[in-house]
Amino acid sequence: MQESALFVEVEAAERLVGHWRRRYDPVAGRGVPAHITALFPFREPSTLGSLQLSALSRLAGGIERHSYTLAAINEFPGVLYLQPSPDEWFRLLTRQLYAAFPDCPPYAGRIDDPQPHLTIGQFADESDQQRVRQAFAAEVGASLPLQCTATALSLFVSDNMGNWSVAARFPFA
Repeated sequence: MQESALFVEVEAAERLVGHWRRRYDPVAGRGVPAHITALFPFREPSTLGSLQLSALSRLAGGIERHSYTLAAINEFPGVLYLQPSPDEWFRLLTRQLYAAFPDCPPYAGRIDDPQPHLTIGQFADESDQQRVRQAFAAEVGASLPLQCTATALSLFVSDNMGNWSVAARFPFA
């Protein structure tokens, strides 16, 4: 099944977290860069036409670029991540996208208030997650906080093999 997603790419974090993500986040090896999810799932790629792309361009163009830091290492059950601060800008972006595309609830409606985050790894075993968190904090902790700027909204699409690529980028104002 093909999917699409809207991300804020975090190029500044790639050198710091790239090898961790490639090892512990399955989508990293399939073309998804370090990012903070704005809206997933989005639309079936074959349904994305000029109307949707124009709407995304207008929406992104009406939002100011945003400076933030990645400072806190945090976790959900099964997920190790870096938390952006402040995060309200990302929450507002998700709400605006959902308002523009009400048929695309964040995380298919499974999460009422999605926490903005940059995934480092996904884990089935709690002890593995704790082991990786300790190693990640030891290696990366001194490099935090990492200063970042959100400059564009990126539309990523997957193919039938589960590989992802960027289909379009929409600059923020």
